[in-house]
Amino acid sequence: MLHRVQSPSDVMRLGREIALKASDRDGDGAFPADAFHALERYGLIARPPIGRGRSAALLHLLAAVGRGDLSTGRIFEGHVNALTLMEAFGTRHQRDKAMRDAGEGAIFGVWNTDLPTNPMRYAQDTIAGAKTFASGVDGLSFAIVTASVHEGRQMAVLPVSVFDVDRSWWNASGMRASGSHVVSTPGHPVNRDDILGKVDDYIAEPAFSGGAIRFVAVQVGGVHAIHDCTLEHLTRTRRGGDPYQKHRLALMSVATQTCYHWLSYAAETWEKAMSDEADSADGRRFVAASQGARA
Repeated sequence: MLHRVQSPSDVMRLGREIALKASDRDGDGAFPADAFHALERYGLIARPPIGRGRSAALLHLLAAVGRGDLSTGRIFEGHVNALTLMEAFGTRHQRDKAMRDAGEGAIFGVWNTDLPTNPMRYAQDTIAGAKTFASGVDGLSFAIVTASVHEGRQMAVLPVSVFDVDRSWWNASGMRASGSHVVSTPGHPVNRDDILGKVDDYIAEPAFSGGAIRFVAVQVGGVHAIHDCTLEHLTRTRRGGDPYQKHRLALMSVATQTCYHWLSYAAETWEKAMSDEADSADGRRFVAASQGARA
């Protein structure tokens, strides 16, 4: 049964569902499949709230997902980013295919960080090399990868199945389930339909720098989860009435609420910058808001 996220209470309910097995997945490092089944039931794999007029909804959704589980939030933010890039730079055929695949439950990711000793390159219709921090590799269907060409960086959309995976190094506490492993290919042939956009579209401003606000939103959810845990602990241990603990909790509450105000402000600037060039005042304000929120 498909549930639609229509209210703040729906978003909170979704966050609680995502949290149910978060500690189990952090223990075994497995892909958070149950969390993504929940996202799919709410229609958020097929149609996340992206595009004009939906910035605030997206950022608060990402915060709710991160509050449930940072690993799920990291992977879901990549899916959102991938669909945003497809919408911005894809051909009609690419956009239609991505929409169709996402509608069938396919999860997308974006892998940009090269392995320094074997960076990913695109030449003679072949992509070869390696990426680090390839989040979600054990559950994604497709990934947008960036590869070096003579003129800059070129995006390509590839099935995750073409990559070899090294799972030996990723063991981050609290985010094991993001599966941000090292992936590589000795050389995979690509055709025109695999190539997304033009050279350096990926780093076009203000979307590139300003887009960091999406992961900031996920981390805001993590901040809120720490607040939740602190409140639960003080209540369970009956220490919530202690004036010193009250003061500390109040400071945490102010800080947490301040994070959400930054998201709201960033969403406002994002909306104004949607159709602007990098050197416009609105575009620069969006980048500044995103960087301020990160800090």
